[in-house]
Amino acid sequence: VAFPLPFSWRDRPVLRITPTRIADVDTLKVEGRLAGQWVDELSRAAASARAEASRVVLDLAQVTFVDADGIILLRALRDGGVALIDCSSFVSSLIDDGGLP
Repeated sequence: VAFPLPFSWRDRPVLRITPTRIADVDTLKVEGRLAGQWVDELSRAAASARAEASRVVLDLAQVTFVDADGIILLRALRDGGVALIDCSSFVSSLIDDGGLP
């Protein structure tokens, strides 16, 4: 199941979610801005992956921005057992420090 999002702003995708599965591990590669309506889209993609795989990993290396709702979602996913990998040190500090609601 693929979740690339076709919506563009100035011909740039706002968020792209590319799933891959190796064995029973689903990795969702997240690229772009995790904000607004895209937070819900990532939530749906992660829920779908969690229903189908024993382990889910979010690769956040290409995430360029995360709003407050995105941080809340990433915390919830992490606390629910989803592995967050390759996120920037800034995003990682927001998730870990609780600097946002």
